[in-house]
Amino acid sequence: MVGAFSHHNPLGWPDGLRARLLRLLGSVGVQLVRSPELRVAVRGSVAILVALAGSLCVPLWILAVGPLFLGVPHLLADVRYLVARPGHQRSLKLAVGVGLPLVICGLGAGMPAGLLALLGALLLGEGRTLRKVIGVGLVLLVAATWFVDRSFYVHELLLAHLHNPIGVLLWFLWRPRHERLHFIPLGLYLACGLLLGLGLVGPLGQALLRWPDPTVDALDYLRDALAPGLSEALGTRLLLLYCFAQMVHYSVWLQLVPDEDRDRPTPRTFRQSLVALRDDLSGPLLIGAGLLLIGFVVWSFFSVWDARVAYFRLAAFHGYLELCALGLWFVAGHVPRPVRPLRLSKHGLLPTM
Repeated sequence: MVGAFSHHNPLGWPDGLRARLLRLLGSVGVQLVRSPELRVAVRGSVAILVALAGSLCVPLWILAVGPLFLGVPHLLADVRYLVARPGHQRSLKLAVGVGLPLVICGLGAGMPAGLLALLGALLLGEGRTLRKVIGVGLVLLVAATWFVDRSFYVHELLLAHLHNPIGVLLWFLWRPRHERLHFIPLGLYLACGLLLGLGLVGPLGQALLRWPDPTVDALDYLRDALAPGLSEALGTRLLLLYCFAQMVHYSVWLQLVPDEDRDRPTPRTFRQSLVALRDDLSGPLLIGAGLLLIGFVVWSFFSVWDARVAYFRLAAFHGYLELCALGLWFVAGHVPRPVRPLRLSKHGLLPTM
């Protein structure tokens, strides 16, 4: 960390701070640096406990402000790890058959375009015919239910809730691991979800009255949006569960997947992370995403609610993108192995063969 605070490296100060914290941890800090699986288990567990605490203390603030600050970065992570890193953007058939419907979905077309993208992933991905037939049949079955009430409203509501654990599933399947430490945050995630879902823990104090925009009755509005038709108690319980799952979903894409999807066991510096992000996604895309993030944040100072609604309209595509990734893995019969996992041995850090 020599020169970490140099003016030539404006991102050096967080590296210096991290180095000091690791030194304070002593041998534990050394293990966290050397072992990516231990590091991910610790980071994941801490993120889940923070998500639980936030969901019980300030859920409405998290649901209002969280997407505006973390939403765009997590969309970038989705595109980076599900598209750019596997190289799907270099496939013309996937770009047209999957990418184009996803773009249309993000522009407001909703579930019809998202299902079209999923069909494209199943039909155009490399894999077994039987798996493709099964996958396409399931998608067509979902699409056929439109004729029941001429609406995808129920399906979109279900996807809004399910896409959060889908992100956790993607991380769980992400790559081979030599230890079972990832079961610790996974078990903690399931336990906390059950506590919230069964109503064994509830909001603390005035948690459900704290909201950044006093002109909007946020609690009733969010219950109606995320838990329509349920009783007040059940609706509040589902709202808290959604808040918790959304926070963990962000942590998966902004912390856990990035830490595992690299060919080195030790963490990168923040500057190296920024360079790697630029190399994966290109400078213009990062600049555009940065401007979009600033735009949502500035908009929130005038109307938190309108900014939040606009973000979710834009972000509609990413749930289908995650389903498309699962579809590609399903027809292929295996998950991708983008980098060789590393293991600790008596000879030091060695790549597995």
